[in-house]
Amino acid sequence: MYEECSARLRMVRVILKDGYLDEVSHPCSVIKYRPEEECIYLLTENKLSSFSLDGIYECQIDTGKGTLACTGMLLERYWNKSGNVIKFR
Repeated sequence: MYEECSARLRMVRVILKDGYLDEVSHPCSVIKYRPEEECIYLLTENKLSSFSLDGIYECQIDTGKGTLACTGMLLERYWNKSGNVIKFR
């Protein structure tokens, strides 16, 4: 459905009391969307350590019909044969 769409991931809030708010917008592309899990798998060229698992992120997906935005958390960040993958929920 959203596979191969470009996306941007940006931290909007920190959960930890002394956490760092990263205001950089990270470019990504959607590699998989799983509506039953409410998860989006994103591929990024940025270092995985740039993304905190202790923050709230906004994901904006550019579709052919416009831009969709949702807010959630990163569940996982890992490397596989596709590259740097982020699981967003």
